[in-house]
Amino acid sequence: MEERIIDLKNKAQQGDVYAQTYLGYIYEAGRGVTRQLHESAQWYCMAAKSGNQYAIEALKGLASIKNSAAK
Repeated sequence: MEERIIDLKNKAQQGDVYAQTYLGYIYEAGRGVTRQLHESAQWYCMAAKSGNQYAIEALKGLASIKNSAAK
């Protein structure tokens, strides 16, 4: 799985919106990696800047989680 993550990160850094969104998802869900919401948000943010609707909605969900935890 680690090799797959490295490949996805390389693609994401080159502007691949699918890779950015998928990295956001796997870090949000902890799929094959330690769950890291901050890392997830960074990847989703990159994809959202390209207009990816899933990433935009996922960022809203992460913000909701953050706001719930702050209360």
